[in-house]
Amino acid sequence: MKLIVCGLGSAGCRIADTLAAADERGPRSAVVDTVALDTDQGSLADLETIPEDNRHLYGTLTGSGRGFDGHRNRGLESADEELTELFRAVDDLSTSRGDAFLLCTSLAGGTGATLLPKLAAELREVYGVPIYGVGVLPETDRTETTDQQRQAANAGKAVDPVLEATDALFVFDNALWTKTAESAVEPAVRDRLNETLSTRLIALFEAGEADRSGRVAESVVDASEVINTLSDGRIVALGYATQEIERPTESRFGLGLFSKEVDLDETTAIKAIETTVRRAVNGKLTVDVDRGAVERGLLVTGGPPEWLNRRAIADARSWLAQETGSVEIRGGDIPTPDTDEILALVVLAGIGDCQRLAELRAAAESE
Repeated sequence: MKLIVCGLGSAGCRIADTLAAADERGPRSAVVDTVALDTDQGSLADLETIPEDNRHLYGTLTGSGRGFDGHRNRGLESADEELTELFRAVDDLSTSRGDAFLLCTSLAGGTGATLLPKLAAELREVYGVPIYGVGVLPETDRTETTDQQRQAANAGKAVDPVLEATDALFVFDNALWTKTAESAVEPAVRDRLNETLSTRLIALFEAGEADRSGRVAESVVDASEVINTLSDGRIVALGYATQEIERPTESRFGLGLFSKEVDLDETTAIKAIETTVRRAVNGKLTVDVDRGAVERGLLVTGGPPEWLNRRAIADARSWLAQETGSVEIRGGDIPTPDTDEILALVVLAGIGDCQRLAELRAAAESE
């Protein structure tokens, strides 16, 4: 599925930049074009992959090129004043080649989360393709410092307008993914979290694409499958797991010399698929949700073609349907002959709400 990726605000721009870099180095490509829209000149300059001509600074009359420091009112004002120019920056991209827009932002800031609903509305007036959001939640919802409390309140105010403006919102909870004594503002931690998120998004959107040598999956996840899964403007959580495999070999003369690959035992492949899928579903998701609240799902499995056992994948989809209670579980595969691991990506979609967002809304109401 081909994407036009838009980074909104400093955090959103870094996510878009990470997605573009991951897409460039991967065996497949889903990112058609990228743009960065921010009020912080320094953050724009620090981007590495988005072309400089596609980086746009706005809000300079209000923020002097140093951002809005989480002040939503400033963001709303600047978004209103410069919306025409910001829309044009996106419209100038290779939009005709995209199957969807992906708008990335932190919900806790003053720039991206205030721009996203307005920009999405403008895009929807012109383009007949889905508009997906990526929304990052702050580390905590109720904390000791004033800045952190404001971030929680900001996210609580932002989530519903962003949900209403998008066809689906991929939520990533920093609080769930930072370790004890870490902070998501630390560059190394921030980079790791962005890589974690981008790995999952790239696995989803590249699943239906041919690899750079032209090979296509046996069971393709095409754009329509993704669109149907993400079709109702609700929360999306992603699960992901990998498992290293050992390809079976035998050696001539029994001396460990001149080893060659032999046929894979079917039971081994089935067990590997089953284990990896269950880890993806039952492990840490991008945001903690009630699996029983899932209306639709998508299972993507990847690995060497001989390990992608049809029966095992079908059984895994049936198991996922039982776990979620959903009757709409789609699936596909990503054959990667040159890898030594199996991956499973699980998309849990159509989720009406989750505890984390409810807590952030409460923080906004008590501000």
